[in-house]
Formats: sequence, C-alpha cells, structure tokens
Amino acid sequence: MIHNILLLEDHPDAQTWLSEALHLAFGSNIHIDVAGNVSEGKAFESKNTYDLIVADLHLPDGSGIELVLQAKSSQPQCPCVVATIFSDNQHLFPALQAGADGYLLKDESKGDIAQMLAGILEGKPPISASVAQQMLQHFHFNPDDTSDLDKLSKREREVLIYLSKGMSTKDCADLMDISYHTASDHIRKVYRKLGVHSRAEATLEAVRLGIT
Repeated sequence: MIHNILLLEDHPDAQTWLSEALHLAFGSNIHIDVAGNVSEGKAFESKNTYDLIVADLHLPDGSGIELVLQAKSSQPQCPCVVATIFSDNQHLFPALQAGADGYLLKDESKGDIAQMLAGILEGKPPISASVAQQMLQHFHFNPDDTSDLDKLSKREREVLIYLSKGMSTKDCADLMDISYHTASDHIRKVYRKLGVHSRAEATLEAVRLGIT
C-alpha cells in the first residue's frame, strides 16, 4: 500500500497535475511532500520514510538523479520513478543506472500516468510506451541473440522470468521454494551478469531475450 510520497518538481502547475495523478492512482488516503529543488528533496528524504518517490530531472539546483541515488542508498525498498519531458538516451539511461524503477513522460495524459503509477502495487515498472520502445531499440532486439541468456543458470533464468512479470523477491522465493536470501542472491547475480541496475532494465532484458 502506498501512503507517503515524495514529489520532486519545481513547476507549480506540474506539482498540481502530478499530485492529482497520484491521488487517481492511489486514492485520497495518501500524504505527498512536495519539494521544489534537489536540496529540499534530499532533506525530506533524509528525515522521512517513503513508499514512493517521483522526481523530475531538471531542477534549479541540479538533477533529480541525485535524489534517486540518495534514496536507493538509504531506503532501497522505496520505488523511485522519474517524471520528465526528456526521452533521449542521455537522460533515460543515467536515471535507470542510478536505480530509477520507472520512467514516465509528462506528455502522457493524467489518466495514463495514474494507471502506470498504480502498476507499482503489482510490481509492474511504470514506463511510458515510447520509452520502452526506445530502450528495446537501444538494446538491438534480436530473438536469436542468446549470448546473454547463456550467462544465466537455470535458476537465474527462472527468477528473471518472475521479475519480468512483476513478482517481488518474496514471490520469487515462494514460487521457487527457496529462501528469501537465496532469491535475493539470484536477483543480484542476474543484475550483474546482464549489466542492469533496476527491475525496469531487467524486464526489458527479459523481453529482449525472449523469455517472458
């Protein structure tokens, strides 16, 4: 359940619009802290525990990536989603490499943004469709390319399939009849072997490898 949310956004209209999308996604029983710059966002994050962080990239005093990096270090269980107007690789991949769990474009409708954000409750990475297509193009989709797949053990392939379907670490452990610690270890090895840094990237890799 999503209760406490940190929104990093400097434009008042966008603050209102994204707050409304968050209420559409998670209902009225949520609390949203709104930060207008990176310093304020980092101060909020250091003092509070959040269930979701939504961050713009270009702020008056820096990049929202700084907040994502801090949050992933101090409360890694908290999903961090980027909401921006930039869809180019120079913005997209640094955000994902910093640990962002989703990447949304502000030119989507409020309803679509809300629907994608709500997917967090089911473990689905919120990614705008055009961004997902761009990621696949970047990875040069080729169903016959199994070189990366060969790096994974049978158990690691299995856990990648579950991750791509939105399963949590606990779900993976239960489905595979292994301990939570062992499931976490499999996930870490999948990330390392495929060179990914988040569930969003892992999901795209699973699609590229044709094992979803």
